[in-house]
Amino acid sequence: MKLVRGYLGRSLFATTGLVLAVLLSLGLFIEFVGQLDDVGVGAFGILQGFAYALMKTPDMAFRMLPMAVLLGALLGFGALAGASELVALRAAGASPFALGRAVIAASAVLALVGFSLGFQLAPPLERFSRQYRTFSMHGPSGLASSESAWVRDGNVIMNMSQLGDPSQMSGVWLFRWKGPGEIESVARADSASLSDGDEWTLQNYAETRFAESGTSVRRERRYAENTGLSADLLGLSVVRSEALSGIALWRYIRYLRHNALDSRRYEVEFWGRVATVCAIPFMAVLALALAFGQLRRVGTGARMLVGIVIGLAYFLLSRSLADGGEVFDLNPVLVGCAPTLLLAIVAGVMLARAR
Repeated sequence: MKLVRGYLGRSLFATTGLVLAVLLSLGLFIEFVGQLDDVGVGAFGILQGFAYALMKTPDMAFRMLPMAVLLGALLGFGALAGASELVALRAAGASPFALGRAVIAASAVLALVGFSLGFQLAPPLERFSRQYRTFSMHGPSGLASSESAWVRDGNVIMNMSQLGDPSQMSGVWLFRWKGPGEIESVARADSASLSDGDEWTLQNYAETRFAESGTSVRRERRYAENTGLSADLLGLSVVRSEALSGIALWRYIRYLRHNALDSRRYEVEFWGRVATVCAIPFMAVLALALAFGQLRRVGTGARMLVGIVIGLAYFLLSRSLADGGEVFDLNPVLVGCAPTLLLAIVAGVMLARAR
């Protein structure tokens, strides 16, 4: 069976690589064309636009990988079925489920590639690409004002803008609460920097306290604030969920839960990535099951059409559940994994009915 696994794997890798290269080339071209309207703004030129689009390719590769595996497997396994090689493997005693296990083992390599892209490589490049684009168009000041973070630590809520370095913040606001609906104080500082021991030093600090007897104002040029907010955590809070690595995303979800904040969007993103990686082997198994059926006697164009329809159905179901999950308060694990679970069931049923 090791020989069969290697044979099916080589066919899968070759055709998937070809399909992925075509899809990425198209995606890179569309992304680059989309940046042409901003060429000439600041220092953002054609080379910067192409570099920005190039940095987006790992994320595009991760999102496209299940579709590429499906189309590549349909092409590769369809060619083997058209040459009666799959029939020969069946005649040699290999059952559909044995061939399915061989395909899963071979596609596990592609799943590992998808995991590396989606959880490690693509998110940092996604974040850096946006910073690079903003810096090119607006200079360093654009980075300081481009994004604002809202974070909570117990009864303290902070709002601040990042200066590129997670340990340097500007335009800091601090809101302290006594209890539900009872505000204790409001403070503002021009900037904040992290010193040793997770202590934030606030520059030009001004605070207004509210009491039953009235309000009091305090001003200090430098003020030390001890919170449980580290520079890494603040660095996470000023980016979108897709720009967080897998570990960082999970850490941020735990932080939101600990402070009773809404973590649903981030949980959907995390479990969606897990589901995307898990969908890769099942896409290959589904293609194998289809190759045993009517697709054995059709041409390449028909196989591609079937693959595109299935891929679009999977994508639309995933997006519909992700968007509807926030509206109807659905479980994030269910929202992220339901399309892949349905895909696994369909692939298993079709493989069991293969002849």
